[in-house]
Amino acid sequence: MPKRKAKKIADAADMVVDGFAVLRHELGYRIVNLNSGNVVVVSSKHEVLESSMDEIEEAMAIRNLTENIEFLAA
Repeated sequence: MPKRKAKKIADAADMVVDGFAVLRHELGYRIVNLNSGNVVVVSSKHEVLESSMDEIEEAMAIRNLTENIEFLAA
């Protein structure tokens, strides 16, 4: 992903953890890997709804969300 686009997404994010930008989404959360540009949309119960990530990348994204959800911007 181009650095300019990654910075724009990171600036708009509610939280950035380990290279993953977390944005609130009408279905739950949208998590963007700022390095690859891959995206996963998860429900508020952290279930995968849509994804362009492989299973390992999804697991990392969801783990980062779960372990840091208390820091999500209000």
